[in-house]
Amino acid sequence: MANLDRENLKKATVYIGETNYYERNKLRDMFLAQGLKQVVCHATIDSLRELITEVPPDLLVLADNFDPGIYALVRDIRFQRLGDNPFLLISMLVSATRREALDLAIEAGVDDIIIKPVAADRIQERLKLVTFHRRPFIAVEGYVGPERKAEDRAAGVKRFPVVNTLLEKVNGRDMDKLALKAAVEGSLQKVLQAQLDSQSFRLGEVCERLVQAYDTQMIGEEVQTDLHTLAGVLRDASKVADKLKDVQLSQLCQSLATNVDGIADHYDDPSSVEIDLIRKVTAAFSMAMKSPSAAPTDANVA
Repeated sequence: MANLDRENLKKATVYIGETNYYERNKLRDMFLAQGLKQVVCHATIDSLRELITEVPPDLLVLADNFDPGIYALVRDIRFQRLGDNPFLLISMLVSATRREALDLAIEAGVDDIIIKPVAADRIQERLKLVTFHRRPFIAVEGYVGPERKAEDRAAGVKRFPVVNTLLEKVNGRDMDKLALKAAVEGSLQKVLQAQLDSQSFRLGEVCERLVQAYDTQMIGEEVQTDLHTLAGVLRDASKVADKLKDVQLSQLCQSLATNVDGIADHYDDPSSVEIDLIRKVTAAFSMAMKSPSAAPTDANVA
């Protein structure tokens, strides 16, 4: 594994969230020993949120017992509801006895899990791992973050690299506010496109169930539920298309969502034209995605 340049590592920033005074100082000292100079510790999640809003770190380290809101904090970062860099590295320190914390951390979107108690050599090993071997990101329904499991490699789930400011600084590249903004926006376009791909896959699933239900005349309340789900996915896709400045796709999704909501009002007795519309939703969405659109700017994933 490549070595970390200690001189360049001085430029990187690490925030630590840990309530225990002694553990907090112990963690700080272990990161300082690696060559880092900008290590800021926090005893409360409110102070941590405030500083992330002002200046995002290159690496965020959170103890699993820091605060009940840590998983929401991670999701807020990933969905760009907190701070200017949804792709900052996030490591979580998890007790070996807290399996539920491990699962929650992974589902929230952390990059790395470090099992407690933490040793100095373990810090060095994991620091190298997230710097040089960061996992690619995925963007699916309700989740933006590193690839989690082998299932994430299934058809329809696109994997893509995102900006890693710690790696940039270790390699001696400057990351001022303008450079960070440009790098983040480039990665956001990949996220948004992946979200559209995921929504296209979801539309296909729901439409297939609906068409089968109408073809077989097995029309129960679950059909109405699926119609509302379909309309919701279309509205979500419209919002993503807006952020990508794809006016044609956004308008199409809004129009289809309105039509599908109308069908849901009389789901047990739709016209043949309405059933035909459901059959064509996925094809219409896919065709619109392939059409030329305006160049995207200032996107966000929130």
